[in-house]
Amino acid sequence: MITIYYPSNDFDITGWQERLDRASLKYEFIIEDNATVARLVDGENKAEGIPAIETYLESQEQFVQDWYEDRCDKYEFDPDATPKINGING
Repeated sequence: MITIYYPSNDFDITGWQERLDRASLKYEFIIEDNATVARLVDGENKAEGIPAIETYLESQEQFVQDWYEDRCDKYEFDPDATPKINGING
């Protein structure tokens, strides 16, 4: 899960929320009163500052987009065809 810690001083997180929602990624935002800069934690991955967080979110969006691009239902195939197995019927 992606957790973004951000300072409470009128920090606008709506853009990040919208991006994470569009990518269907699980996330949480936590206000840190003593923070001076936003930071992101996703397991062992960490990003600090707006440019680093933007870059990380872009990489996750690309990952999700590539994952959907590789789905098998976009390719033509015959669901009734007998699978070819090397050495047996192929």
